[in-house]
Amino acid sequence: MRPFLLATTIALTLVPTSARAQNPKAEVMTAVNEFMRGLKTSDLSLLNARIDSTTRFTLVRPGPDGSRVIVLSGADFVKVATRPDQPPIDEPIRNPVVQIDGDVATVWVEFQVRQAGKVSHCGHDAFHLARVGGQWRIINLIDSYQPTGCGDLWP
Repeated sequence: MRPFLLATTIALTLVPTSARAQNPKAEVMTAVNEFMRGLKTSDLSLLNARIDSTTRFTLVRPGPDGSRVIVLSGADFVKVATRPDQPPIDEPIRNPVVQIDGDVATVWVEFQVRQAGKVSHCGHDAFHLARVGGQWRIINLIDSYQPTGCGDLWP
């Protein structure tokens, strides 16, 4: 029995990390967290690495007659989010709920947008991701918008 365990341990250490089983939920959250880090740092390469040519951003905002829906392509969202005339978007997220079925995943998270050291607004993001070419990419993001009741800055 002992030689078998030793041989198995040695064999596992020789297998490249990429070939070992990964944690799918961690992989999905890595994609979301890298995208959010790209927003905070206005890093175009990081943002573009986590979206697809088909990506859509659906923003639900208050309007005079109820909610209005704004839909942007991923490329247009990235252009708006990284305009040189505006500060990077500081939008920490927390309490993710991740669901995965094969190459499709959803992530539901709370967010809080901060500007000049104060909470601007908060709400929830719903990310829809697909594993494309072996990498998780955001295909759609829809968010809510709450201008009040957001609490203090999160740690």
